[in-house]
Amino acid sequence: MKGFLKFLIASLIGGIWYHIGGENSAVVALILFAFVLFILLMQPISFQSPQKREDYMQQIKKKRERKLALEAKQKEEELRLHKASKEREERRKRELKNHLRNH
Repeated sequence: MKGFLKFLIASLIGGIWYHIGGENSAVVALILFAFVLFILLMQPISFQSPQKREDYMQQIKKKRERKLALEAKQKEEELRLHKASKEREERRKRELKNHLRNH
């Protein structure tokens, strides 16, 4: 119902402009109708309480901290695996050297 009333008001303003200006102002009346309708249908910016804003910022901060902690754990795990792989390779080389010396 509100939308219809807003449409009716915008068309009434456009129609009045058309009747005042004559047939030469049809384009202006149409643009005025569209502009007034846009202004009437546009939603105003709603007030956001500081508490909600603070809660939202805390959620974002927690998500970022979790993400950084997860990345750090992954990097640490990758480093540990790389180190273990290097140690295995070194051990294998030493065993191969020992084996070659014995034969």
